[in-house]
Amino acid sequence: MTAVPDIFAAWTAQVLAARSERWRPERDRAFWRAKAASYDAAQPPLPNTVAWLRERLWGAGSLLDVGAGTGRLTLPLADAASWVTALDHSPEMLAVLRAKAPPAHLHLRCQELADALCDPTLSPHDAVLSAWSLAYVPDLREALVGLLRLARRDLYLLEDDGAGSPHVTLRRQLAGQPGPQRASCLRRALSALGESPQSRTITEERELTFPNTAALLAQARLPLPDAEALAGLRPHLTPNGAGWRYRWSFEVHVLHVRLGERP
Repeated sequence: MTAVPDIFAAWTAQVLAARSERWRPERDRAFWRAKAASYDAAQPPLPNTVAWLRERLWGAGSLLDVGAGTGRLTLPLADAASWVTALDHSPEMLAVLRAKAPPAHLHLRCQELADALCDPTLSPHDAVLSAWSLAYVPDLREALVGLLRLARRDLYLLEDDGAGSPHVTLRRQLAGQPGPQRASCLRRALSALGESPQSRTITEERELTFPNTAALLAQARLPLPDAEALAGLRPHLTPNGAGWRYRWSFEVHVLHVRLGERP
C-alpha cells in the first residue's frame, strides 16, 4: 500500500526550505518593516474578491482579519461587521493602517499569530479571514486548529495556487522551480482536520504601464535575451506610445469553512 503523504509535514518542509527564512518571526518582521511604506502602491486592487467577501460577511457581529497588514482587505470590509480586529505582527504595517484613520469599531492588535492563537484575551469572532498570511507558518496544523477555534461561524482562507504574474511564472519555469501550490495544500490540510471546505476561484486583473521596453524588461528580470523576453510577454502587452501596457488576470483561491449558523 502506498503511504499517504503527511500534508502538515510537507508544508513544514516547504516553509523551512525558503531561502528568505521568513518562517523566523524576526526575519518576517524585518521584511515587512522594509516593505511597509511602499506596500500599498505595489499591490493590485481586489474588487471582485472584496465584493464576494462583503456579500457573505454583511451583518456579522465581528470579523478577525489575520495578517491584516495595511488594511488592504480590512478597510473595504470593515463596514460589513460591527466589530473588526486587525491582527498583524508588523508594527510598521499596522502603523500604515492606523494612519488611514480606520473607523472606531476597527481595533488593531500587534501580536505574533502563534501567541494570539493561545491568548485568552483574543475572543472568538463570527468570521475569521486569513489572506496570504500562512505562507511562512511552519506549524500549519496548530495554525488551522487555532483559526477554526476562533471562528464562530465562518473561516475564509485566501491564497494563490502556484501561478503568479506572467513574468514571475515564466521565470520560475525557466528555473525549473514552480510556485508552491498553497491553496491546494490548505484544502488538503483542512480535509485532514475533518473539515469540508468549499472552494471558489475569483478572477482579478492587474495592469502596469512602462515608458519603454527597458523599463518593462527591468521589471520582468527574465534570464533571456531581450527579444526572447519580450516575445514571452507579448500576449499580455499592448503598445502604449513609446512604451507598453502590461495586463494580465490572476486567480484568488478562497477556501470557506462554514462552522455554524447565524443566530
